[in-house]
Amino acid sequence: MTVIRFRIFLLFLLLIYFYTVGSAGAVVKLNANSGGTIRIEARDSTLGEIVSKFYDRYRLEIKGLENREGEKVTFSYTADTLEDLLKSLLRHLGIKNYAFEFDDEVLKRLVAVPEATAEVSSFSPSSNIPNQENEFVSIAQVQSIIEASQAESAGLQIGDIILEYDGVPINSAQQLVSEVEKKAQVNQIEMVIVRQKIPTRLILNGGFIGVRILTIKIPRAEFNSFQ
Repeated sequence: MTVIRFRIFLLFLLLIYFYTVGSAGAVVKLNANSGGTIRIEARDSTLGEIVSKFYDRYRLEIKGLENREGEKVTFSYTADTLEDLLKSLLRHLGIKNYAFEFDDEVLKRLVAVPEATAEVSSFSPSSNIPNQENEFVSIAQVQSIIEASQAESAGLQIGDIILEYDGVPINSAQQLVSEVEKKAQVNQIEMVIVRQKIPTRLILNGGFIGVRILTIKIPRAEFNSFQ
C-alpha cells in the first residue's frame, strides 16, 4: 500500500513538473526600460499572442497577419522606439511590405502587406495593351529616406512610388513638393504609395515628409498595372 501511495505521489510530482515547464516554455514580455528603450522577449510564442501583447500594452492594432496567428515565434530585441521594434520584428518574420498609421504622432496601427502574388507580378509592361506599348508616363519615386523623419517612421523605402498625396494624383517630384507645401498646416493627410505593384495607403501629418524624390518615366502599361 505504501509503495502504491509513493508511486501516485511521484506521478503527481511529475505532472506538476511537466505542467510548469510546459507553461514556462511560451513567454511574451514587452516592457519599456528605464532608459527609454523598449524590449520584447518572445520564446516559443504564437504570433497571435505577440500581436495581442502589443495591443494590450500600446493599444496598437496589427493587421495583415491573421493567417499566421498560430505560427510559433522566438524573438528578442531592444529598440529606441516602438516603430524600430516593430520593424525588427517584421524583418524577423520576413515581411518587407508594411505601413504605419499615426494619430497625432502616436502610432495606432500597423498593416502588413502580403508579397505580390505570381499572378500580379507576372503582369508586366509587355502586356498587349493597344497603343500603350511605347507610351511612357512620369512618376515620383523615392530615392532616399531622411533619418528620424515621418518617412522613416512610416516605413517608406527606396524605390517606392508616390501615387497620390491627399487625393491628388502625383506625376512628378516637383508636384509632390508643391502639394506638401499646400498641406503643411493640415493635421492628417492620406498618401498612396506603390511597392512591388501593390498600392498601400499611409496616414501622415501634413508638411515635411522626409524623402528625396526623383521624377522618372515608366511604360504606361506598367503604370496601369497598379492602378
